[in-house]
Amino acid sequence: MKTMKAAVLNAIQKWEYREMAIPECGPDDFLLQTKVSGICVTDVLRSMKTGFYHYPIVPGHEFCGVVYETGRNVTTLKKGDRVAVYPLIPCKQCGPCLGQNYNLCNNYNFLGSRTHGGHAEYVLCPAENAVKLPDAVTFEQAALAEPLSVGLHACKRAGFSGTIDRVVIMGIGPIGMMIAFWAKHFGAKEVIGFARNEFRLEMARRLGIDHVVDTRLKEPVDYMNTLTGKEGATLVFECSGSNELQPQAIQMAAKRGKVVIVGNPSHSLKINKDVYDILLRREITIVPSWSSLIAPENEWAESLNYVADGKIDPAKIITHKFNISEVGSVMERMYFKKFDFFKVVFHF
Repeated sequence: MKTMKAAVLNAIQKWEYREMAIPECGPDDFLLQTKVSGICVTDVLRSMKTGFYHYPIVPGHEFCGVVYETGRNVTTLKKGDRVAVYPLIPCKQCGPCLGQNYNLCNNYNFLGSRTHGGHAEYVLCPAENAVKLPDAVTFEQAALAEPLSVGLHACKRAGFSGTIDRVVIMGIGPIGMMIAFWAKHFGAKEVIGFARNEFRLEMARRLGIDHVVDTRLKEPVDYMNTLTGKEGATLVFECSGSNELQPQAIQMAAKRGKVVIVGNPSHSLKINKDVYDILLRREITIVPSWSSLIAPENEWAESLNYVADGKIDPAKIITHKFNISEVGSVMERMYFKKFDFFKVVFHF
C-alpha cells in the first residue's frame, strides 16, 4: 500500500499530521499531487469549534497542484498538467443540476468538508473539476482561485454594467478583498471598505481600497451619509455575515441599489421597522450569491486568465506561508488570534 502524509482532523481540535493510504484513482477521477493549499477561516472555525460532517476528515478546499495519475476514462488531463480544483461536486440529478445551476445542487459533495480535501500530499478529484492553469499563473495564485472566483461570481450576481460610482464592502476579509479587486477592474469609481481589525484595515489601504473605515471608531451609516450626502452606494456587498452589519448594508444602499449577500451568517438576521422602511421605499434589491461555477460558465478559468494577464493578483493577500506539517499549531494560533493574518497558505 502506497502512503502519503496528510493533515487529518480526528475530532474538534484534534489535528494529526500522519501517514495514510494514497487514494485509488477511479475511472473518471484524477490524483492530484498538491503544491499549495489555502486556509479558509470557515475551516478554522469548523476545526476548532463547530465541527465537520464526519471524522476523520482531511480539510482544505482551496488547493492546486500537478496531475499525478488519471483514470482510464479521463482524456482531458495528463500527468504533469498544472491545475486548480473546483471543490463542489454536484450530483447532476437534482432540479438545480438539471437546470445547470450546479452551485445550487441539492445533494452536492464537497472536497475538504464532506470528503477528503487539499491538506494532503495527494487528493482524489473528479476530472471534470480540474481547471488547467495558464503558464503565467503561480501555484500560490492558483491556490486562491476559489475565493477569487467566489468574488467574481458575486460581482456577476450584482450585475456590473456601465460605470458604477460607489461600491461598499462590509467586511474586508479575503472574499471582501477579492470583490474589491474585481470592483476596481470592472470600473468602480470608489470602493469603500468597512472592517474592525487593524491588520486587515491596513492591508486594505495598502491594496488600494479608496476609503477604509474602522467600524470601532466610525458608525458606518453615518459615515456613508456624510460621504455621499445621504445618496448611498449603487452596490453594497455584505461579506461579514454579521447580524449587526447586515441591516447597515441595507441602510447604505442608494435608491434602486443592490445589496449582495456573500458572507455566511453568524446569527439570525433581524431588521427593525426603520430598516424595512428603507428597503421598501428605496426599492432596494437583495441579491444572494453562493459559491462559484465552472459549468456551464467557467468562472475559474475566467479568473485565472485575468491573473495570467496581470490584471489581478490574488496572491497579494497572502501574509503567511507554512509547511503542511505545522497544521495543528497553525490552526490553533489562527483560532485564538495569536498572530495577525490575512491569508495563510500551506506549502508541500
